[in-house]
Amino acid sequence: MKIGFVSDIHEDIKRLKEAFAILRKQKCEQVICLGDFTGYSVPYYGFLWSRNAHEVIEMLKKNCNFTLVGNHDLFSIRKLPKNKAAFPYPKNWYSLDYQTRQKLSKDKVYLYEYNELPALLTKEDEKFIRQLPEYVVKKYGDKKILFSHYAFPDLVGTTTFEPKTAKDVKKHFAFMEKQSCRLGISGHDHKEGLMIFTEKEVREVPFNKKVKLTNEPTWIHGPSVVNGSFANGVLCLDTNKMEVVAIPLKTKKHVTPEWRKL
Repeated sequence: MKIGFVSDIHEDIKRLKEAFAILRKQKCEQVICLGDFTGYSVPYYGFLWSRNAHEVIEMLKKNCNFTLVGNHDLFSIRKLPKNKAAFPYPKNWYSLDYQTRQKLSKDKVYLYEYNELPALLTKEDEKFIRQLPEYVVKKYGDKKILFSHYAFPDLVGTTTFEPKTAKDVKKHFAFMEKQSCRLGISGHDHKEGLMIFTEKEVREVPFNKKVKLTNEPTWIHGPSVVNGSFANGVLCLDTNKMEVVAIPLKTKKHVTPEWRKL
């Protein structure tokens, strides 16, 4: 089976339409959204007048077999993650003012208001987000795959910690093993191509290069759909051949304004 993935759309309806067109051309039999379909960050994206969280959600409902929730999606409805990644969120976290949350967070979790515009959601959109899972396990033939927005214990990507070594994802591999999965697929980091973690190594793979997967425990995270400061694209997995490839969208990268460097 061919499975297509869209992730980190961030309200970019134009690029989402392009992404689905690519996946149709690839003849994907299923499409999965790995989360962060909301969340427009002013300095990092340049499509202010075309952003449309509601239309993105409607398109996901029609075209995806299932959708996962990401950190920006949870923020858009002010919901705390179930898997709190060892950060002691107060129950009244979102009723606290920004300065108080900033002091409590100590830069360990993301705060969003300083550069993110509110998602323009309907009540039905909010209801849709509220019921989304933080991870899903699916079986394809004799293989089970774990899908999540990010790595356990931070399955939705609310913390600022970014895994960079095989040791950094040790807990995620343990979580995968607990779910009887030897393959995990995520988004979140807006990679230009693929980043592949095994228990022994980490490697980056550029767009359009197919990778043959082995039976060793493997965690993959791929590109974003949004037109941002990273080259964007989609992910395709062939579960019969156990091959994965990241395919780029034909989009010029957004240039972050110089004032961000001040």
